[in-house]
Amino acid sequence: MIELHGWLSIVETYKNEDFIPQEEIEKIQEQVKFIIQNNTCDLEILYQNGTPFLNTLVCCNHNTTQAKQIIEVYTKISEIATGSYGMIYVWDDEDKNYYNHFQTYIFKKGQCEYKIDTNFSPCIPTIEDAFID
Repeated sequence: MIELHGWLSIVETYKNEDFIPQEEIEKIQEQVKFIIQNNTCDLEILYQNGTPFLNTLVCCNHNTTQAKQIIEVYTKISEIATGSYGMIYVWDDEDKNYYNHFQTYIFKKGQCEYKIDTNFSPCIPTIEDAFID
């Protein structure tokens, strides 16, 4: 089973927008739209109070390439729109190295940082009891 929860607030830059030409802001917006339109994960930009964002949930019986592709899309967007911030939580109980841990991808200032989550990991016993026969 794989479970992926992700969100990304899309912001063109973390720098002072007053010093960035409008053409550059628009170019970043177009690049982000291009990434979204050309992904195979069926992602779409949503808006709340005028702010664009991604919100993603995937729950599958087995890991597919979809989770990897979603992480790649979030990473590309955060590299182009460097003010974007958010995170992805992944729990893949078939991953021999991390089956009992949530893996996190943290996006900020154009970077993607990978960490093992300490709030829900180890999953057993933190969020589930061990099954005993």
